[in-house]
Amino acid sequence: MATHGDDRRPCAGLWNTPMVYVNGDVTTCCLDQHLDNKLGNITEQPFDGIWNGSENHGWRVNQCEDRFEQSGPYCGRCNWQSAGAMPHDKVIAYLEGTGEVEALARYRERWGLPG
Repeated sequence: MATHGDDRRPCAGLWNTPMVYVNGDVTTCCLDQHLDNKLGNITEQPFDGIWNGSENHGWRVNQCEDRFEQSGPYCGRCNWQSAGAMPHDKVIAYLEGTGEVEALARYRERWGLPG
């Protein structure tokens, strides 16, 4: 896993700050003004299906595995500190709750967390 020479953790935005534009488009971040990370539109499908769907789940897992450039088109070029880092306990709970056993093991190893 690449460490980017820093302590970049998964962005809390992919879990905590959905942005819904006036036309109903949903993206992962308030900085995503051009909808690069557009997940869907609430006029076409329920918000829960958009926010907790397979695309955002995949982006979240990629963030947990230090693959930021694969976690949404906008994420690879973000300054990553705007939304803040997702706390380790919440990342672990998410990965456990979604059955991402291998990603969880790699995440714990990357950060030196007990498992």
